[in-house]
Amino acid sequence: MNDMKILIAKHTGFCPGVKRAYAMAMKSFDKSWQPVYLLGELVHNHRAVKMLVDRGARLEEEVEKIPDKVTVITRSHGLERKTREKLLEKGVTIVDTTCPRVQKVQLLAGELEKKGYTLIILGDPNHAEIKALISELEAIPLVLGKDSSEWEEKLKALPKNQPLAVIEQTTFPRQQYLNFCQLIEEKNLLNHCLIENTICPETEHRQSELFSLLQTGKIDVVLILGGKHSSNTRGLYLVAKDQAPHTIWIEDSNEAQKSWFHPDQTILIVSGASTPDREVKELVEKLQ
Repeated sequence: MNDMKILIAKHTGFCPGVKRAYAMAMKSFDKSWQPVYLLGELVHNHRAVKMLVDRGARLEEEVEKIPDKVTVITRSHGLERKTREKLLEKGVTIVDTTCPRVQKVQLLAGELEKKGYTLIILGDPNHAEIKALISELEAIPLVLGKDSSEWEEKLKALPKNQPLAVIEQTTFPRQQYLNFCQLIEEKNLLNHCLIENTICPETEHRQSELFSLLQTGKIDVVLILGGKHSSNTRGLYLVAKDQAPHTIWIEDSNEAQKSWFHPDQTILIVSGASTPDREVKELVEKLQ
């Protein structure tokens, strides 16, 4: 009987934006004599956040609970304008870890708004990235979430013949983005609709690599490692669930169970962009 075969996707572990945010967070411990606070989870991965808490960071979700004149590490998803103002009032040292790609989308959205476009954002209205983005705009944009059944009805409410511009949460699932582009075409809105693809290339790389590997027909089980509240990990899950015979999503390598697998199977491991490299390594060791 052959042994189980384990494949690891090329793009696993922290993405460049998360690596940058994590490095900034770690440096803040050395630079500051003040207590270090995390304002919300730096990234959507409990293990990654726990590593910072173990280092000495204190995690708080609300600005009001953060003392004056401490060091505050913000989330990599962006910081709402009113939150920044409250922090500055407290005289804290802000370590802004906002991903450069997220900042780029914020700047683009502001430019499009100034040019007179009505903005449509594809993303989760409750996600920190979208909240931060909206806080930088003058007008409230139309935010379309993952439930595509609502898209058509909400588009009807937009003013007629108004120039539209579409941007996406950087971790929006690529397939849903393509579905939206198709809907815009079907509704004959393309002539006055500018569609900007603002999905992070790292998100696209991971999803397209997963799709390509599944097309070989040689994968029996896809094991997705990443936070259950992580948008980019959910995107991987949607791709795998649609294509793979057996997809399992876990947050922690300790969740993996021997009974899930059989000899002769080929298992593919993929991870979200905020999953620590160490966690991927531990999962491989456990399976072996």
